[in-house]
Amino acid sequence: MALFTPLKINPVSIVTDFGIAELKTLLEGKEKSFFLRWISDNQFMISLNFSIGTNHAFDINNDAKSAIIAYGTISKLSENKTDIVLETKFKYGLILILVIPLIMLILELTTDLGIPLPFYFVFPLVFILVLLFFRSEEKRLIRDFREYLNSEKNNTLQQHL
Repeated sequence: MALFTPLKINPVSIVTDFGIAELKTLLEGKEKSFFLRWISDNQFMISLNFSIGTNHAFDINNDAKSAIIAYGTISKLSENKTDIVLETKFKYGLILILVIPLIMLILELTTDLGIPLPFYFVFPLVFILVLLFFRSEEKRLIRDFREYLNSEKNNTLQQHL
């Protein structure tokens, strides 16, 4: 699938000024614009609380609240610094959208249905649009996570002053 690798979001690394225990406490805290579930001691999954169209249409993962998901891994850099690596997965199921024109072509060649030529280009266009939508929502999820960490950092700094 080397053709689709440029469409993947590269892992995002976030270095925080919190220790691992403090970071876990912050992430399990108050209401957030994303949903978080711990997978193991150092791995978690975040998803958007709500994403237009993906809550019901693409709700494949029962552990998340939407199909927009990022997986995070935390690792200790020092006593008060933690590295968080967020990674999203490519939605390989979306490739099924590209199979439809092939089926249409096979049906056209075998049964002469009279399918107009522009219909063959609708599904690749839909694939690209859905892929761009997913990517923008994944970027929004990572941005919300980063903003949450920054706001918690600012709150912690204000409490110490």
